[in-house]
Amino acid sequence: MMKKSKFNRIALAVAMSVGLSTAAIAQETTSSIRGSVVSEAGANFSGATVTIKHEPSGTVSTATTSSNGSFSARGLRVGGPYTITIKGDGFITTQVDNVYLSLDQTFSLPVTVETSESSEVIVVTGTRAAAGYSNEGLSTSLGLEALSEVTSIDRDITDAAQLDPFASVNVQSGGAKELSIAGANSRFNSLTVDGVALNDRFGLNANGYPTQRSPISYDAIESLSIQTAPFDVEYNGFTGGTINAVTKSGTNEFHGSVGYYYTDDSMIGDQNGDDEFDFIFEEETFVATLGGPIIKDKLFFFVAYDKFEAVAPLRNGPTGSGALNEEPDISMDDVAAVGEIVSNVWGFDIGDFNKGPEEDEKVLANIDWNINDDHRAKFTYMRTEGNSINEQNGNNFLASDNILGASSAWYDRSEKIESFIGHLFSDWTANFSTQLKIASTTQATGQDSLNGAEFPNFAVFLREVDGEENYLTIGPDRYRHGNSLDQDFLQIKAVAIYSMDDHIIKAGFEREDVDVNNQFSQNSEGSYLFDSLEDLQNAQASALLYNNAVTNNEDDLRAIWGYASNSVYIQDSWAASADLTVDFGLRYDWYESSGEIRENQNFIDRYGFTNTTDIDGLDVVLPRISFEWFAGDYTTVRGGIGRFSGGAPSVWISNSYSNDGVISDDYQDFGSGMTYQVPTTPDAATGQYIPQDVLDALANTAPDGSVNALRPDFEIPVTTKVSLGVAHEPQIDALEGWVFSADVLYNKLENATYWYDQRCENPVDTAPDGRGVYDCSNGPEALVVGSVDDGDSMLYAVSATNEWDTAYGTFDFFTSYTYADVEDVGYGTSSTATSNYSDFAAYDRQKPRAGTSNFQTEHLWKMRFNWSKELIDGYQTKVSVFATRRSGQPYSYTFNENNACVLDVGGGRCARESRNDDAGHLLYVPSGLDDPLFAASSFGGDLAAQQEFMDYIANSELAGYAGGIAPRNGDNSRWSTIIDVRIQQELPAFMPEHKLTVFFDIENFGNLLNDDWGRIERTRYEYERAVVSAQIVDGQYEYFDLRSPSRIENLEVLSQSVWQVQFGVKYDF
Repeated sequence: MMKKSKFNRIALAVAMSVGLSTAAIAQETTSSIRGSVVSEAGANFSGATVTIKHEPSGTVSTATTSSNGSFSARGLRVGGPYTITIKGDGFITTQVDNVYLSLDQTFSLPVTVETSESSEVIVVTGTRAAAGYSNEGLSTSLGLEALSEVTSIDRDITDAAQLDPFASVNVQSGGAKELSIAGANSRFNSLTVDGVALNDRFGLNANGYPTQRSPISYDAIESLSIQTAPFDVEYNGFTGGTINAVTKSGTNEFHGSVGYYYTDDSMIGDQNGDDEFDFIFEEETFVATLGGPIIKDKLFFFVAYDKFEAVAPLRNGPTGSGALNEEPDISMDDVAAVGEIVSNVWGFDIGDFNKGPEEDEKVLANIDWNINDDHRAKFTYMRTEGNSINEQNGNNFLASDNILGASSAWYDRSEKIESFIGHLFSDWTANFSTQLKIASTTQATGQDSLNGAEFPNFAVFLREVDGEENYLTIGPDRYRHGNSLDQDFLQIKAVAIYSMDDHIIKAGFEREDVDVNNQFSQNSEGSYLFDSLEDLQNAQASALLYNNAVTNNEDDLRAIWGYASNSVYIQDSWAASADLTVDFGLRYDWYESSGEIRENQNFIDRYGFTNTTDIDGLDVVLPRISFEWFAGDYTTVRGGIGRFSGGAPSVWISNSYSNDGVISDDYQDFGSGMTYQVPTTPDAATGQYIPQDVLDALANTAPDGSVNALRPDFEIPVTTKVSLGVAHEPQIDALEGWVFSADVLYNKLENATYWYDQRCENPVDTAPDGRGVYDCSNGPEALVVGSVDDGDSMLYAVSATNEWDTAYGTFDFFTSYTYADVEDVGYGTSSTATSNYSDFAAYDRQKPRAGTSNFQTEHLWKMRFNWSKELIDGYQTKVSVFATRRSGQPYSYTFNENNACVLDVGGGRCARESRNDDAGHLLYVPSGLDDPLFAASSFGGDLAAQQEFMDYIANSELAGYAGGIAPRNGDNSRWSTIIDVRIQQELPAFMPEHKLTVFFDIENFGNLLNDDWGRIERTRYEYERAVVSAQIVDGQYEYFDLRSPSRIENLEVLSQSVWQVQFGVKYDF
């Protein structure tokens, strides 16, 4: 006979395990259960059989309790519902229904059974909490229900991941979303889908993906987890945080969905405060999924298809082109005149000003096979392919703002990822199980000029108006002359797990082989400057820049190399008592490398060490320890300490293969007065439009070019994470149902990566404020990657959550506040060594020094709220709100080195930067006109100009730094408050068991209510405010050229400051 039990210890254990348990089980694709069976008197029951059945698929797993009554089961499907049955001699059979399992978390199930010989069965009903949103300090899990509540016009994993209290999203100028976890560089995260890494491991994209959009269809995801400090030894490959997703599987019932989402320029705002925005675009997405049985209880399938199409606006164009920004002094007639000449002389089509469509297509297919009750397999195929059209108007020679590029100067950024994954889960005995994974992934990234790359880049002068020069550029831009990336990944993973009384012993081995084929040969087709249409007609250029291999074959510039990462690990998860679990683990990683870095003897002779150092033979030891203590029925204490490594982009290593200073050289002539007769047909041998004497000159040189290298003592970057947290459910009526959490996380950086120029490793003089003065003009550039133990962070987070079922509907609420104090050495914001060296504000660019990180969000408040009710009988209405209020992007006050290099007497570094108006060195802030470091000759001795400078200091944040050097990222842009809303309404469908749902996603809802709300502004990249120029005269700073306040502010108001709506409809069956 069966009867319903009351909400006793068993049910309480289920509720508490979902609400408070934080045990992580690994960076994998499954869930697990760990529990114990004891009598009411506390006696352990050994030999009891625990049967765990996944009801939708009929998959069964069996465990047996050990001598101390404990049991565990691993490799279980995510989600549910599960039915768990505990049966044995001397107690009433107990059944727990409706159990849902979260990804990457162990479900805790301590069961107290009633001792009796009765044949009745006690039935306990579990909870669907795992299908919703669950945060346990440093770990957040979103099941199907929670994922469906996320507002996401881009249908992006990042929008779901930012619900974690430690996650912060910074939107870039182009709309890319950088996800920082615990204040770490967004490049240092890991993203895995079905156990395969899908983050941008090479390091070219700002969004952290290897694709322009999310690499996996949002509708294909079953569960998503975000972990900041998971101490299980299977976790690695990041020093920030990890995002892990598992995709849906088929069941014994056929199920599927069809969805359509749409937004365009009529569904977006156009104003925030005094700033107006103009948008022309159209985006639509079609999604379909289908899953079901091939053989009931045995073999299942699931497929998903996602297609995105967009018509993007023309942002810049000549008068009459219809662009958002039309250049008044360049006309369509000018474009036609240039096009006719180039077509007649060279037979090349310069293109037009029409942008083609942008597309993104995702395919996923899963096969799940219950081989028998002891063995289960899963096979996954994923493919994502997409593109985006990028307008380009730059040229090597020009600094004018009035430059337009025809479509032949634009490029199509394409990406394709294809993965094959196989998993085998085996229970060999009741106590011993194994997991095996084999995965193969290929990634291809193309940057293809729209009209082909086998032609030079031309910049053609048209006219000068009011002192402004106007140019049209045609042909592939300088960075697209040879630009491609192909990567192959092969991953093998084997894990064995053995349960023994209070211990679960886990041991594993992983290996990943990576092959890289990267070509980046800028200007290998040549870049020319023409001073008039007549010169263009005569094929007579006034300037030429040509970079190539000395063989004049750009394919010889390819970096073809590879590496392998190997890992072995062992862990003991010890149930020290019924309330305390302690995990001890040790992981060891080592690296192998293949491919040749050409030895540069000139570099060796100059600096005394080789440029051929790679990562071969590097290793790292990663000990971990963590605990979870149930301090009573309503309080959980958790914590741990461990070392983590990995996540740094491999392009930083690849640069050593690409830039050895041996294979390539360049020919540059600009402003010399020489002219060049541009060939009108390509060279028969090389296919290039380069004069023969230039080709010969390059072929006959002994290259002594720029070098990127690793220091011989380079080490793998490591972060040590230390955490402590507590969660408590107060047992007072006024706070019924509330769970409060508090967590602290400390990160210590070891072997942090930095760049310096070996030409000027040591200073040649001392600046007035004590900083080094360098001469970086001797010889070719020599950028070296080093390691330094500097930088740390401290983060504190508090949160509160509750849910209510009332006559007015169901309410679900979560809120958190996170404070972050993050310091790093500031490098690593780019894929190139040159930018990583120069593109940040530095105290001393040659000597790394920790300061406030670009990725710090000092104050971050979040609120998640859901309300649902059947306003129409049988059809649910749901409103989901996610709000954030955060402090602004940090920025630094610097010297303006556009006119004078302050701390580089040779001018080699900042002279190159001045073309982009880079700043870089932190500003010395004088305390007044009598400051001993302030030269009386400043501003030409003009006292009024000097006082204007002092007044600016006194009325800005700089007043707090008077008499010293302004700190890196010492100030922040304005705070922002963003509210996102999703409204869902179920409607009648064709059949009773089907569901039709209409969606409205509203991002930045506050701006929809008030034009002044929802503003996001910041100081532009590189997050610097260049104030004034200076030079060193007689041991003092002589200041000049104070910028206007608006130029100093360097403010950018992001287009996300306005509201946007997306409409969607979905049919579930």
